[in-house]
Amino acid sequence: MLFSIIFELTTDRPARLPPFLGRANHAQFLAWIGQIDPALARDLHEADQLRPITCSSLQHARLDGDMLRVRAGETYAVRITSLHPDLSARLDQWLRIRPPTEWPLHNHAFAVTAIYCDADRHAWSGLTTYEETASVHLLGRTQPERKLAFELASPTAFKSQGMHLPVPLPGLLFGSLLDRWNAFSPVELPVDLRAYAETAVAVSYYRLQTERVSYKRQSVLIGATGRITYTALDTDRYWLAALNVLADFALYCGVGIKTTVGLGQVRRSI
Repeated sequence: MLFSIIFELTTDRPARLPPFLGRANHAQFLAWIGQIDPALARDLHEADQLRPITCSSLQHARLDGDMLRVRAGETYAVRITSLHPDLSARLDQWLRIRPPTEWPLHNHAFAVTAIYCDADRHAWSGLTTYEETASVHLLGRTQPERKLAFELASPTAFKSQGMHLPVPLPGLLFGSLLDRWNAFSPVELPVDLRAYAETAVAVSYYRLQTERVSYKRQSVLIGATGRITYTALDTDRYWLAALNVLADFALYCGVGIKTTVGLGQVRRSI
């Protein structure tokens, strides 16, 4: 099962907070899991490979200079996704039995006022399976879309040849999706899909800007936000179908580096 959860938040006092709270949201998610299953929280924190979760920064808060301004009574949100079927099933159960009522970020208290996991209620939330996501395109009777558009809602960057690259080239974006899909999905896609994206997919539109994210130990990461559209030049049905599967998967897995701490919040767009 694939899980994308929106926690809607409010606060009763104003504050100025750091401009990017992805690490704070990740820490609070682990704290919540730790109250229910300490061993699982420890495993998620200590994993040294692709991790089966993503966490957003604080959404809907506005920058005031170099800080986020939070106002009392206004509505904000954070997002958590799960890529591992077993973890998703646990989260689904815990949200039904012990949903969180508080979600502090950077020592500021927020109350959880609503939880969404339904695409019809919130476009960045959803619930599906790998099998369902694959079958829509791989077993469909219609020709898959050649044009694939994405919204990059948080800074997105990739590690390439030992460097951080804030440019979503086709091979990097679809290669990132492919790695995560094959790491957790029971329906494997061919590794040659990365080469297909590199050689047969072009950027046909983009409106992107770079954003800086302060990271630990005063380091800074540069990522791209905005919109980008790719067009497949080779219309082989199988390869197009596989690209469409990965495009739908982006909502749940994120793209590029540091997706567990707020980077690479990406979804397919119209």
